[in-house]
Amino acid sequence: MDFRLLRRLGHFLAVAEEGHFGRAATRLGISQPPLTAQIQALESELGVRLLERTRKGARPTREGEALLPLARRLAEDAGAVEAVARALREGHGAPVAIACVTSGLFDHLPPLVRALREARPGSAIAVREMDTVDALEALRRGEVDLALLRLDRGRTPVRVLPIGEDHLVAALPEGHALLAEPGPLPLAALAEAPLLTLPRSISPAYFDGLVAACRAAGFEPRGVREVGSAMAQLGFVASGLGVALVSSGMARINPPGVVFRALRGPIRTVSVALAWNEERRGEATLAALAVARRVFASAAKAAPA
Repeated sequence: MDFRLLRRLGHFLAVAEEGHFGRAATRLGISQPPLTAQIQALESELGVRLLERTRKGARPTREGEALLPLARRLAEDAGAVEAVARALREGHGAPVAIACVTSGLFDHLPPLVRALREARPGSAIAVREMDTVDALEALRRGEVDLALLRLDRGRTPVRVLPIGEDHLVAALPEGHALLAEPGPLPLAALAEAPLLTLPRSISPAYFDGLVAACRAAGFEPRGVREVGSAMAQLGFVASGLGVALVSSGMARINPPGVVFRALRGPIRTVSVALAWNEERRGEATLAALAVARRVFASAAKAAPA
C-alpha cells in the first residue's frame, strides 16, 4: 500500500469538501503551502488535474469529481483500520462485522447484537445491510464475520445455520378489493394482480421459492415489476402500484398504507439463516458464532409450535 498516495487523497478530499485550501489546511492541521504541494504531487502522480481555483476558493474538476467517491471510500476504510488498531491497543476484543438482509433487521439482528455486547463489552460491532448475494460475497472475501441472509443450504466455504421458519404473507394497498374477504387469502386470489418482486439476482433461493409457490397455486406471476429492495416493495404497495408477497417478518414494520394478510397454508419460504465462512474463522468469528448459536437456539425453543 502506498501510504503517501493515501495521505494525498485525504488532502484532496479535504479541499474538495471544504471548497477552500485555507479551510482544508486548518481542518488537516497543516499550513496551506504544504497542502498545495501535496495536491500538486497527487495530480502529477495521477496525470490529471483534480482541483481548480475559483474566486471563492476551489472546486473539483470533472476528473476530480470522478475520483471523489473512491477517495471517500478509502478515507472510510483508513478510519476503520485506525479504529480497529485503537480498540486492540486498548485491550478490547477483535471487532465483529455482520451483514444482514432487510427482513432480518427486526427479528434476528437486535437479539444478536445485544448478546454480543453483553458477551464482549467494549468490542466494536459493525453492521451492514446487504442483500443475500452481496452478503455471500462479503463472507467469501472476509469483509464480514457473520451474515443473516436468506439461504437454504451452505455453499463451500460458507456454512449455514437455519434459525427459524418463515412464511409468505400478502402485502396489499389500503382499500384493495381482496381485503373484503374474511380470513387468510388463497394464494390464487393474487393471480390477476400486478406483483412487485425483488430481482432474482439478489436472493435466488427466495425468488425461486416464491415463483414455485405461485405455480403450485395454479398461476404464473402476472405483470411482474421488479423493485430494488424489500422497503421499496412496501412503498410501491402503499402507492397502489401493485401487491407483493413478502416474508412474515416484514409485516412487523407496519408501514402506513399497507395491509398484510395471511395466506392459506401457510406457505413456507426460504428463511433467514446465520452464515459464516469456514475458511476465515478468526478469533472474532469464533467468539461471535458461539454467542449467535446460543441466541438462536434460545429463540427456537421460545418460538410457538
